[in-house]
Amino acid sequence: MRGKIACSADRLSLLEADMISSIVEPNAFQIGKQYQTERRVQLTDASDTEFTSSVMGNSGLYEQTIRLHNGHLEAKCSCTLHEQPICRHGVAALLEYQRWSKARVVPRARPAAPRLEAERATTKSAPSGDVKLSELNQFSDWMQRVVQAIQSGQPVPAQPDIEPGLVSTWTRIIQQLDERRRESEVAQIELDTDIRNREAVVARLTQDLEASAKEAKSLQVICRDLQREVDQHKAYLSKSTELSRHVEQFEGEVRAIAGLLTEKGRRLEGLSDTCRDVATMLKALGKV
Repeated sequence: MRGKIACSADRLSLLEADMISSIVEPNAFQIGKQYQTERRVQLTDASDTEFTSSVMGNSGLYEQTIRLHNGHLEAKCSCTLHEQPICRHGVAALLEYQRWSKARVVPRARPAAPRLEAERATTKSAPSGDVKLSELNQFSDWMQRVVQAIQSGQPVPAQPDIEPGLVSTWTRIIQQLDERRRESEVAQIELDTDIRNREAVVARLTQDLEASAKEAKSLQVICRDLQREVDQHKAYLSKSTELSRHVEQFEGEVRAIAGLLTEKGRRLEGLSDTCRDVATMLKALGKV
């Protein structure tokens, strides 16, 4: 996603949340605000006019570059969304930049001469093995840079050049704690991604299960209908068998009747022949 909009501000810290919401799509602003609230944003490099960041979205990790250039606010994100002029990930990054810019600590300058005098006095009076004031000053300056780096999501700066002792031990412990913090953040992001992926898989499996359940119910209805049809066919077959037995019985009776009719026909033919003979005899007697 790439977006560009005219902007009269000369520093990114001047872009308040209401100004951002007025130039982006409402849905993009709401989701971006949710991402920032859920601490999904990590600033990787920041200045007054430009910063880079990464945002853990619902589908993966996306990188952004946002800057003020020639009177325009330019935003670029590695996502493929069509939200303009700034996507939800860019909104989340801008809101996180505003939070960071308001919370960051500005180092206060110290007079050089008094510090040098204090260092000389401490060097002369400090017994061997004690914490020196110069080391405490270096540690204080380094801690301010550590706070800024942590707030901007950057690695802790290198350990100052301090002789081995209590202060160097403090700095080494702080660096180790920061390394563990960054490792835990990476592990948390990976865990969140894995959880979202598993939730997506569970959602797909749930949809497949629901579809299979619906299909099973449909098959049960079809099976019941088929069973009814089979029962009907069995009933029809039973009736057909009974009708077949009746037809066979009627056929036997018809054959018996046909035999009787044949016998009676032969008798009638014999009677007819006798009647003919009698008629012939009567005619002969009549002539005599």
